[in-house]
Amino acid sequence: MKMNLPTIFFYLLSPFTVVASENIAFWQKPNIQFKQEFDWLKLASDEWLKGDIVSMYDEELEFDSDELDMQTIDWEDVVELRSKDVLSIRLVDGTIAEGYLVLKDGKLTLVQYGQGTNYKLSELISIASSEKNERDLWDGYIKLGANFRRGNTVQFDYNLNVGIQRRSSSSRFKVDYTANYSRFEDTNTNVESVTVDSARLASTYDWFFSQKIFLRTMDFEYFSDKFLNVDYRVSYGVGIGYHLIDNSRIFWDVNAGPSYQKTQFKNVSANENSSESSPGLSLGTDFTYEITSDIDFDTSYQVQFVSEESGEYLHHFETGLEIELSSDFDLDITLYLDRTENPHADEFGNTPEKNDYRFVVSLGYDF
Repeated sequence: MKMNLPTIFFYLLSPFTVVASENIAFWQKPNIQFKQEFDWLKLASDEWLKGDIVSMYDEELEFDSDELDMQTIDWEDVVELRSKDVLSIRLVDGTIAEGYLVLKDGKLTLVQYGQGTNYKLSELISIASSEKNERDLWDGYIKLGANFRRGNTVQFDYNLNVGIQRRSSSSRFKVDYTANYSRFEDTNTNVESVTVDSARLASTYDWFFSQKIFLRTMDFEYFSDKFLNVDYRVSYGVGIGYHLIDNSRIFWDVNAGPSYQKTQFKNVSANENSSESSPGLSLGTDFTYEITSDIDFDTSYQVQFVSEESGEYLHHFETGLEIELSSDFDLDITLYLDRTENPHADEFGNTPEKNDYRFVVSLGYDF
């Protein structure tokens, strides 16, 4: 029998073809071996990550990957989730439950003492570490901007911003501190002059009432500014907040509430009070837009309505870009504006400027 060249190749390759077909027919996706020292996350792309679940709130999951470090993942991209430790969840109706979390096939289950309890995934508001794992509830940041000049001009400027936060499935506690300082030295006389010296400490405690509403049970602020003639100003308040927009790219909320304020002035004339107290009303808003996965645009604005002697209208505005350099480091470009509608004159009758502007570039570290 005559055999041409293609026929010969067919017979030679046929055993390998059969083997390849058999391998394809019997090939199966490998099973993940869930080791208890890790939390496990499966994405919509069919990829698996192992690491630690940090929290889920505002439709975003924070996951500390064993290989990729801290990742912020849209909740809609989460297909499966398994925890190694007991977690706490909060539901729309205010229910708080704890257990080992398993999310699979659109079903949410908490396992406690060998018993599983199912919950509706659509009613989930947040996930956080259990109260038993107190350390996992805390995170924070530190940002530092500085400027040193030598030569014809001798000047030192710095901006320090530090904050910590404790977030559980039902509440959020925040403390933020900002300090600004600038010193100038005249090279002819060697006389030093301080040109900026201010500090602000703000703290809030929010209780999540529902997916849209939160109660601000504490709103505290301490402020001092030598050049605004404010030795210190202390404000206490409560309020209510509402999430206007809350999705994977945009976060926008507003808050309002009554407050009480006391201001101690640094210098006043002989016939004036050195301090003023006033009830007030506080209004505020926070806005974040995720431009890209590495760049966020942030804006925060707060205004306090107080008595004319205490300043009348007190505005505080921040806006800028946060650029992620790595999983823990950020570059922050921020514009600050503080305005006092009726600043208090000092003992010589000098009235401070109403507006204070600062443009700060700083390096931030998240922990």
